[in-house]
Amino acid sequence: MNLKSKSIVRGAILAAALTSSLAFADQASAADYFVSDNCLVNTNPDCTTGTNVLYVFYNSVDSNGYTDSARAKFLGNVPDYAGAGVNIHYIFSGNSGNGVAVKNNAASVLGCSSQANYRVYLYSNYGGHSQYISGNYGCSRGVNLDSQLHNDNASQAWA
Repeated sequence: MNLKSKSIVRGAILAAALTSSLAFADQASAADYFVSDNCLVNTNPDCTTGTNVLYVFYNSVDSNGYTDSARAKFLGNVPDYAGAGVNIHYIFSGNSGNGVAVKNNAASVLGCSSQANYRVYLYSNYGGHSQYISGNYGCSRGVNLDSQLHNDNASQAWA
């Protein structure tokens, strides 16, 4: 093999190694995160105080407003229950429903503030039918989502 051939082969090997390294770097930076609390990935000012929480539950609440199912914890406006950005996915955490995506799978909610009210919406970006969730429950009594939103919900916003 002459010198020119060796240079071409070395160049091809270097190019292949560089391409492989870049592909690996892209995969590493594109890691998916599955979280059940939007404050883990959000700079919402409510996250610093921890107040005005809306808990979203996988199962319905009983006649006493209680469920022990998996939940997600959201503060402030959430334009899409699927997640934030490309690689952040909102899931339920806890008992029944653990690891299930929040979007279109919530059955009940619990407003934990006497000062903040929410609306849960059928569609992402606060669209379609919505249900008013009063914060007067004081974190003691959840409510079931109405028949249009039960397991078919996509966002929440301050009411």
